[in-house]
Amino acid sequence: FKRMVLLTIFVLKCKGGGCYLVFEDEDLVCKECLGKIADVRYYNRCRSKCQQCGRVLDHYYERCGQCILQSPPYRKHLSYSHYEDPLRELILKYKYKGAEKLKNLFADYYTELFKEEVNESFDYIIPVPPDPGRQKKREFAPILEIAKILSRRLEIPLLPDNLIKIKETQQQVKLTRAERLKNLDGAFKLRNPGQLKEKKVLLIDDVYTTGTTIHQCTRLLIEPEAEVVVLTLAR
Repeated sequence: FKRMVLLTIFVLKCKGGGCYLVFEDEDLVCKECLGKIADVRYYNRCRSKCQQCGRVLDHYYERCGQCILQSPPYRKHLSYSHYEDPLRELILKYKYKGAEKLKNLFADYYTELFKEEVNESFDYIIPVPPDPGRQKKREFAPILEIAKILSRRLEIPLLPDNLIKIKETQQQVKLTRAERLKNLDGAFKLRNPGQLKEKKVLLIDDVYTTGTTIHQCTRLLIEPEAEVVVLTLAR
């Protein structure tokens, strides 16, 4: 009865699909949407993928052709799932609609991915820094908040203020690869490169599209000879 009253007054709706949350154990996201995300994750685990960039392959090869031709600067990248609904909708609401509580669900996904496919020691967790212009309009830093939770869970020190973004850029989503590279040129900086000398770094971001942001950040991190593994929510 209490749940029905809350449903009627506050209109509790799923952040992923928009349906009503009617079960006691549903919080922010309905069981159906969670199931869809889990199904895609399982499908991704069962298929072969490049052991460096994480691209899903039709047949087993240790590395994809692109990584063989031009090896990325990171040692390994892994994504929890594909960038499609309902996960896509959840990420957008978390980043742009102030659905901060989703950080705990996303931290669950990163933790699962880490323990299943990485599970090694690191010196630091570093979140990809937010754009200074867009951050002014937000009440929280989306990737940083998830990184804080991961740092506690995985017992890896968080290093949030060394890698910074020093200029405002356009949103990458509608840009071509060439435009993305130009857009992010000189956008990031290390405040203290010496702090990362020969360290192992777990770099965290939300979405991997062309990999431009991750590549730019990783190139800075490896200058002081850091070793970088990247985790993202969706590819």
